[in-house]
Amino acid sequence: MLPFGLLLAAVGISVATDPVTRYVHVRYPVPADAPDEVSVRCEVRSGATSAWEPAPVWGYASETALALMEPRDWENGVLRGTVVERRAAGLTRTVVWNPFLSARRTGAARFRLTLSAGRRLLAQYETGVELRNQDVVVLEDWSKVVQQRSISRDPPNGSPVWWVRPGGPLEVRFKGLEVPPLTWPLDLRGAYALFVLLPGRLGGIELRLSGDERAQFFESRGEGRETLWKWTDLTRQHLVIRQPYRTVFLHEDDYLARLRHVRLVPLTAEQAAGLDARYAPLGPKRLVAGYYEPYSWAFYEKIESTLQHWEPLLAFAEARIDMPDVQIGRGGSRFNSETRAGSQLLLDTFGDPVRGVVPRTGNVGRLQQYTNTLATVLRYARALGMRPRANIGATNCYPGTPLEADFSRQHPEWRKGSHLRYEVPEVRRYVLALFEEALETGADALSLDWCRYPNSVTSRETVTGFFRELRSLAGRFEARRGKRITILTRFPARGVPGWEHMDYRTWVRERLVDYLAPSNIQGRHMNFDIGEYVDAVKGARATLLGAVDGLEWGLPLPGMMFARVARMYERGASGIYVYQCDAPVLQSPETRRYISLIGYPEALARWQSRERAGQSRYSKGIYITPPHEVGEYRPWGRLRVWVEGLEPGELEMWLDGRRVNHYQSPPYVLTSEDRSADEAISAGAHRLKIRARDGAGWLEREFDVRFGR
Repeated sequence: MLPFGLLLAAVGISVATDPVTRYVHVRYPVPADAPDEVSVRCEVRSGATSAWEPAPVWGYASETALALMEPRDWENGVLRGTVVERRAAGLTRTVVWNPFLSARRTGAARFRLTLSAGRRLLAQYETGVELRNQDVVVLEDWSKVVQQRSISRDPPNGSPVWWVRPGGPLEVRFKGLEVPPLTWPLDLRGAYALFVLLPGRLGGIELRLSGDERAQFFESRGEGRETLWKWTDLTRQHLVIRQPYRTVFLHEDDYLARLRHVRLVPLTAEQAAGLDARYAPLGPKRLVAGYYEPYSWAFYEKIESTLQHWEPLLAFAEARIDMPDVQIGRGGSRFNSETRAGSQLLLDTFGDPVRGVVPRTGNVGRLQQYTNTLATVLRYARALGMRPRANIGATNCYPGTPLEADFSRQHPEWRKGSHLRYEVPEVRRYVLALFEEALETGADALSLDWCRYPNSVTSRETVTGFFRELRSLAGRFEARRGKRITILTRFPARGVPGWEHMDYRTWVRERLVDYLAPSNIQGRHMNFDIGEYVDAVKGARATLLGAVDGLEWGLPLPGMMFARVARMYERGASGIYVYQCDAPVLQSPETRRYISLIGYPEALARWQSRERAGQSRYSKGIYITPPHEVGEYRPWGRLRVWVEGLEPGELEMWLDGRRVNHYQSPPYVLTSEDRSADEAISAGAHRLKIRARDGAGWLEREFDVRFGR
């Protein structure tokens, strides 16, 4: 029984269904005398006699907050139907219910919310919900695919077929198997929004429509997290399901091809136009350059045809990248292009650790066994309306590994550690020969990256001297072609290792470089001041591109990265350089859509205005960026904080009872951006408390975090 005064009714409750996602938004009041932390248990039942079951829900939050939400918080909502609201007394809050994770997907249902604090019952509300989802198509009965011989309910060990359990996901059961693609025959007309759900376990899948030119990779985002893939006309289209090649060769036994469902929601013309408008260009376009590393792309693919190069470049075009900065190799390493001046990577190589395991593969070697990378990428990028440039990283020889070039192996005296010594004339001639070969292959724009491994030089004179030689080389080709060969350089910004050797003012004054991209390295220095670089290009024929990092240690999309890009535009940047742009562009359709907006200051302002307007409805929350590797924060990264549901302002960070940071406004970072803070936190487990000013009080969260070395 409820205590006297607590009302079991629909009073104060409102229900609305989003017409695109078909998620149900349930708004409810929090009692004015509620304490700072309230538990909200959500339940659903389909009839008067059926039992109440946990409703798969989450608190109403921004896209940034949902991306940063801790797995335990998400799972409490989706698996157990419970969310926590903080400092919400007297406010109206919202839970979002995905009925497609419930047994009841259409028809009449009852929804109940129970608010409590410890053992104290605060309120209980119940309301009816009418689910009108008869027109939604959910693809989950895998017996309907065309290739019935390619699926099995109990495949024998080593059988190259898909595994289907009754009511379960589509999976590949055994490691090391390549299974054939599947086709789900569709007979639909008109526009639909497509949502993809993978099981919560590690895994991936590739999907495309039969009319698509490229497949989209999806990775599990946790239990019950759908991804909005696209919205498009499905008339006379089929769905094609493909095993990602990475699920074949990666060492983790639990990283397999898996798919729970694909959900198709019909759209009216107005709804489709609304989605288009959300990601539409707005106002004048700024230049966006995006680093593209065919090595990284090919690492997870089975490349056997030149035509496959079209697929990643098509994604770059969809992301509205103006200049793909195509990295073909690093000085002293083997190249993933058709070089003869250097050494090609033709056989096995290794990659960065994936969940603690260092993978080895021949995938990248196949790239050069069967295709011409640079010539093909130049041709295809131009066909897609982009302006590609050939990028060479200054140096990393990777001594003693399959990536080390013959030049490095034959002349160890010309390198220091793993880096070529640019003060040595033979080294400069070697790197210039690589650039010359790229120009002969068809490049009409060059790029030199001093930033990723900045330890190759020890003086300003060496760097500037090399640029003079590179400009002289470009001049010879300019005379033949009748147009300027532009040079872009990404280089360490102030405070980043090697920054003192970067005489960018001289580069600009002598017109050695056409595009400056001062940059951070890894997770530090994300918010360096670009003012001095703005001053350097004033009145000069050079363009300043503010750099952001697209990798996992970079600023999360959309909120943090959008805020940084907008600030750089305000400070005077003419455009943006996205390092490792292939990560957000290729790995997720959502992040690709975000990247498509960063060239438009007015579109970013529109997005931020929409986010500010939503703050009063968002659940109050404090979110932290996830660990970098195997549950640990690394010294080369930083833990960053996102706050919403209130006006971001004063914020404190306490580590093991000691206040470490005190900010008056964002951006918020634990310790500092500077490299000197790498060792500020000892290795091991720590307790982090974050307090954000909320009116006269504080919003608080505590996190168990672990730091490594």
